[in-house]
Amino acid sequence: MNNFYRKTFSVVMMFLFSVSLKAQDDLNLNAMLGKIDSSNIFISKEFYNWGSAVIKGEDGKYHMFYERWPHGRRSLTEDSMNYVFDGFSGWMKYADIAHAVSDDIQGPYHFVNSVIKGDWDPAKWDRFVMENPQIRKFGEYYYLYYISNSYDTNYTNENAKSKELLHWFKYNCTQKIGVIKARNINDFVTGKFEKSVNYIMAPDNISTFEVTNNPTVTEGPDGKYYMMYKSRKPKGGTMTFWIAKSDKPDAPFTTIAAVFTEPDMACEDPCMWYDKKRKRFYAVAKYFSNSKKLAPQFGALILLTSQNGKDWKPAEHSLVSLKELNFRNGKKQDLDRLERPFIVNDTKGNPIALLAAAAINNPGKGNIENLQPEYNSFNVCIPLNKK
Repeated sequence: MNNFYRKTFSVVMMFLFSVSLKAQDDLNLNAMLGKIDSSNIFISKEFYNWGSAVIKGEDGKYHMFYERWPHGRRSLTEDSMNYVFDGFSGWMKYADIAHAVSDDIQGPYHFVNSVIKGDWDPAKWDRFVMENPQIRKFGEYYYLYYISNSYDTNYTNENAKSKELLHWFKYNCTQKIGVIKARNINDFVTGKFEKSVNYIMAPDNISTFEVTNNPTVTEGPDGKYYMMYKSRKPKGGTMTFWIAKSDKPDAPFTTIAAVFTEPDMACEDPCMWYDKKRKRFYAVAKYFSNSKKLAPQFGALILLTSQNGKDWKPAEHSLVSLKELNFRNGKKQDLDRLERPFIVNDTKGNPIALLAAAAINNPGKGNIENLQPEYNSFNVCIPLNKK
């Protein structure tokens, strides 16, 4: 082999080697977790704050879209069983999606306005709550994905062990996914966004049943849009994860594959993105099983991956975080909840922050009429350090 061919062969091999490195599943978010202080926590004295998603706007500021609902007991004048939604359980009927802003991705964030809430119109599919916000920008538009529900008077479930649980299911089992879009962030503030009257994902009652919620959407390398979402098996059964696909970010999505459907792999709250450097999809989710197949702790945050967007498996470094927060002053706080993860990437596609909803003690407990701070819920932004 003469020098020309030898050099050419070496260049080609180096290129192929570099490509294979870039395609490796080597993302380790757990090793990137930074420490926090009080400025990273977004909490309210009047509301349970939950499930946030952040994006950098055209104004250079960071805009958080999150769900919230008021503390306290619910009025029984509209519904004699409305006590089912007292306190933290009010997310099923009283949550709206609000907007906060910060000069820094890590905070502190300051409340701006309520973006969208149910108008309780019985003719609408999104009659009550607005929650599970995920903000994305595709092309010229910002897309805010959400879920909502109505009320199914005809729903029956012989597995419901109380009239209260059956009442809950009549709201819960109507959850579907919708989206609103706007050309700029300020349009969400002023209400100038576009809202379709139809949902973009609902159960097909063949593979998915009762609910479709927890939407997360990303654009794949093929220019198509991929949605990961949660459903479940019938009659309040096991959680199931699914992947759907669409030609447009706001068109109806078609389910193309199951992600996980077995009880020991049950997950919820995904946040999905496509990693161009590693040439694969990733999704952070909450692990909802005690089998320890994906993480050593029920409720831990885990990392999933796929090369084609259809076939998913646990990532090489599947543990993202246990239910805990580590502070810059050296203190560690164990948590009852660490859920609704959301990953923020920089312009180069590198993860720079992990947002999550959290609570120190079970937010379903405590004094409903005078909620102690340790039973309140909050959103937290954990910095991700480069590795």
